[in-house]
Parts: sequence; C-alpha cells; structure tokens
Amino acid sequence: MIEMIFISLILLVVSYALGLMALFFSWRKIKVYPDALTACPLVSVVIAFRNEVEHLPFLLQALAEQDYPSEHLEIILVNDHSDDRFEEIIKDYKGDFKLHLLSLSAGEYGKKKALKVGIGAAQGTWIMTSDADCVFGNMWVKTMMSHALQSNARFVFGPVAYPKRGSFLFDFQAVELSSLIGSGAALWQMNYPTMCNGANLLYKKVLVSGQDLYLHNAHLASGDDEFLMHEVFKGNPQDVSFVKDQSAVVLTEACSSWSGFFQQRKRWASKWGGYQLIHVKVIAFMVFLWNTCYALLPFLILVDQKLTLWILIAYSIRIILDGIFLLEINRFYHKPFNLVSYLGIAMVYPYYVVVSALAGRFGKYTWKGRSVN
Repeated sequence: MIEMIFISLILLVVSYALGLMALFFSWRKIKVYPDALTACPLVSVVIAFRNEVEHLPFLLQALAEQDYPSEHLEIILVNDHSDDRFEEIIKDYKGDFKLHLLSLSAGEYGKKKALKVGIGAAQGTWIMTSDADCVFGNMWVKTMMSHALQSNARFVFGPVAYPKRGSFLFDFQAVELSSLIGSGAALWQMNYPTMCNGANLLYKKVLVSGQDLYLHNAHLASGDDEFLMHEVFKGNPQDVSFVKDQSAVVLTEACSSWSGFFQQRKRWASKWGGYQLIHVKVIAFMVFLWNTCYALLPFLILVDQKLTLWILIAYSIRIILDGIFLLEINRFYHKPFNLVSYLGIAMVYPYYVVVSALAGRFGKYTWKGRSVN
C-alpha cells in the first residue's frame, strides 16, 4: 500500500509541475501588440447593474475620460431592478458620450438578461462589457480595440485586478484573481481557452445578434463571459484573443467580507456543470482533482509517518511553482509579491477549492440580494 501511495505521490507532483511549467511559458509567449489604433469603430459599452449607487459616479467618470472619440462611443446602462437612487446619479452626470439608461421589465432579471437587452439596443459594431463596480484607465477602450483590429480577433478578453488593499481577505482574493487571469490567458495561448472575466470583454456585435447564446445554461446565473467565449472559439479559434497590456487593465472591487467572498465563489463554481467544450471539462476536473489530492496529503501521515518528508516535499514543490507563476503575473500588474501572505494562502487554498467547488455544484448561494439554486 505504501508503494502505491508513493507512486501516486510522484504522479501528482510530476503532473502538477508539468502543468504549471506549461502555464508559465505560455504566459510568456503571449504576443503584445503596440497601441496603434488605425480606425475608430463605433463601440457600445454595455454594463448591467443592480444597487451600485456608490460605484456609478466612479464608473461614469472613468468612461468620460476615455481617450476615444466621443462620437464613436456609446454607453448603455441596464438596470436590473435596483432599489437605490441610481437615477439621480445618472441624470446628474454630464458627459460627451451618448448615455442610455434601460431597465429590465417585470419578470426579467439577471445579468444575462440585462446584457441581452443592452446589446439589443446597441448601435455599435463592437460591444464592450464591464461591471458597475469597475474603473479603468483612459486608454482602456483604445487599447482593447487596437488589439482586436491588429490581431483580427472578434472576441478579446483583457486583464482584471483588484485595487491595493491591506488585509488577508484582500490578499487571498488578489492571489486567486491573478492566478485565474494568468491561467486563463496562458491556456488560451495553448489553444485551450477556458476562463475570461466579463469585467473586461470586447467582441463584434454580429457574434451575438439574433442568437440565444445561453441556450444550454440560461438557468445558471454565472457564465455570461466564459460561455460566450467558448461559443466563439467553437466557431473559429482564431476569433479569440487575450490583451496582455497594462493599459487594458480593469480594476474591480473585492468582496469586503468572507461570507460575501464565499457566496461569490459559489456563484462562479456553479457554472462548471454547464461547460460544453471537452477540454474545458477536462481542465476543470484536473484542477479539482489536483486540489483534492493536495488537500488529502496531510492525512496520509496517519497511514505511515515515514511519508511525512515526501508529503512536505510535494507541498513545497507546489508552493514554489505556484509562487513563481504568480510572481510572473504580478510583474505584469506591477504589483509587489507578499511572500508571508502567499505562504498562508497556499496552505489553505486546496481546501478552499474543494469546498467552494462542491458548494457551487450542490448548494444555494445569495448574490445581489437574491437566493439562487
């Protein structure tokens, strides 16, 4: 039995190491295009929101400061049954761009429905999406569009990060988001796109016009971003591209409490069952399997204490490889790497992945004041 455990341990470490090395070198290979916009197509920025009154002024200000011709930029805000004073904020704001406020009808709710309504009203040939709690630099639209035109892609996804904070909860979220963004980009580079973030997308309107994009996953509250990317990729892999450019970074708000954080992660995990692409299912399963194995490793000491050294080595290899990859992503974001915080996160992360994945698949969660199965 000990020999079988030892062989399994070697297979776990080797497979994980090979996976991390592949991600690391794929991230480095991603092509960076110069900021050279040769044309300015009409872009419709569509943003769904619900009870975001404290964030709307910052969002509108960031949009107003875009270095993009205002006559080629329209903003469409879609209200998902907010009960705050959002109308005051929007009506009082004066900007050069076209601003349209839409609201979901009674009986309609959720981000997917709001995006569908907003896109249906959009005049632009290109659609950009973000979230109401996001801000970005003045080159955001220009950088994303420049990349799309130079790469000939029709769906581009960009980097997302959290503003700097100073708590373990924030560090935990920041480490995870950096890992997700970096892994998603690296897997795309390997021609296996899996993850993107709806806070930073740009795509041709023709890709979504007159189509039921969420036919197979309309019952899932999450996944408006990844499911669309998967559909585009199935049609033509060359249509999908990642923007590895600092000017394209979108800053989003981190959860302020552990309970809110866990509810958000359950929402993210709930879409795993809706994946259609085989490679996405395989990668999601492998991530779950790896983390489950690492979560169980310490309990093997109860089987035989002679395994203690090998378990420590296995954990150390994982922590080192993860750290190297995260350090590379942090360099892109120009963020410092907090070693002490990272070590604490690395020790508990496998357990968090297993618990949140299972909770997302089999439990309910609350989001934006709504209970979702």
